[in-house]
Amino acid sequence: MTGASLIFWIVCALPLIGVLYYLIRKDKNKLKGSWGVIILGALVIAALLVIVYVTKDFNAMFSQGN
Repeated sequence: MTGASLIFWIVCALPLIGVLYYLIRKDKNKLKGSWGVIILGALVIAALLVIVYVTKDFNAMFSQGN
């Protein structure tokens, strides 16, 4: 990941994930709260994989020296 990606994750994504996790866990219906945490975790993992894949392709495209 590049510096811009790390800054985004530290400033925007981690606080958002924390707030969403807090709201999901605060839900009175525990079964729905559990599904919310599972879905939130899957989305975070998918976002990380996309960032790593896109960054790898972006670096490969500009490192050829056309």
